[in-house]
Amino acid sequence: MSKRSHFRAGTLLVLLLGLALVAAACGTSDDTTTTAAQDTTTTAAQDTTTTAAQDTTTTAAQEPIEIAFFAPLANAYVAATIQGLEEVAEREGAELTLFDTGFDVTLEFSQIQDAVAQEKFDALIIIPLDPVALVPAAEEAIAAGLAVVNTDLALGPDLTTSQPQIEGQAGTVMTPGTVRAENITQLLLSACEGVDPCNVGWIAGVATIDFEVKIKERLDEIVAEKDNIKLVAYQDGGGYLSDPAIAIAQDILVANPDLTVLATSGDQMTLGAEIAVVDAGLTPGTDILLIGGGGSCPAVDRVTDGTWFGTTLDVPRDEGVLGAQVAIAWVRGETTEPVGLDAQKESGFPSVLTADTVSQFDCQWEG
Repeated sequence: MSKRSHFRAGTLLVLLLGLALVAAACGTSDDTTTTAAQDTTTTAAQDTTTTAAQDTTTTAAQEPIEIAFFAPLANAYVAATIQGLEEVAEREGAELTLFDTGFDVTLEFSQIQDAVAQEKFDALIIIPLDPVALVPAAEEAIAAGLAVVNTDLALGPDLTTSQPQIEGQAGTVMTPGTVRAENITQLLLSACEGVDPCNVGWIAGVATIDFEVKIKERLDEIVAEKDNIKLVAYQDGGGYLSDPAIAIAQDILVANPDLTVLATSGDQMTLGAEIAVVDAGLTPGTDILLIGGGGSCPAVDRVTDGTWFGTTLDVPRDEGVLGAQVAIAWVRGETTEPVGLDAQKESGFPSVLTADTVSQFDCQWEG
């Protein structure tokens, strides 16, 4: 073979090798580009999915819990409960809607049903005006998936317990009616000790409310047990307000000029009774001993200076705080077992406030 022929053969071999390398290079480039594109698409899709999931989670987390509260709103005690509810709602990002029941059980029942029908609320917090009559409305709310918490008064027939009484209920925050009755009548026994006769006048706020029922039962027991104690007047209708109590107290004083003790089941009414006593020319704390209930700030002042003989412990703001905490924890799934709390016990304050114990107490409402 000549050198020229050898050169051409070599050249052809080089060209063939070159083409093979180019083809291989082109093939590798396409595969790499496709894989890179696929990886980029997959990563982008994953990022988009992750971001969307995060956005959904954030939105759900930010959506406020809707709480409905049912109570007689024109009441200083309830106003303190609302303060406690609002404190927790603000901290937890919840929304609070107030329903004014007055002291109308039928109205409260229908308001609860309406709230359930709205499908707006996650939780209902109720001051039940009747422990038994409102149970069906509460059961309807529970069946609809709402958290139900009662504060201050019983929801269920047992007036001796602070435990929830309805199946599926989130919680109860209250002092049993029997305990409240025992506390306030203990004040009466102390006031009448060594006094014979000890003539007692009593003003109830709403006689059908759970602790009022137990107070009257205990009063009847005391009269039967203690020969020196005479219940000369028992009047309903004070409504836990000062003005109605003034007129009732005036009538009691006129009919019973030898009255020893004038007591009411709520401090607001004892404030009214005090006005009637003064208007009658008598000196509270000397001529007549005054007893209140609820541990309001005006009551604490009057027990401290001797104008009143005593009052009982109540912590309505704590009831609002604890009630809201129980409801929100249930809605969030943080608790799945019913919670029962006695707000008085939780506070650690004395249950009966007299000159000897009142300094140990920090009042929570204005009376």
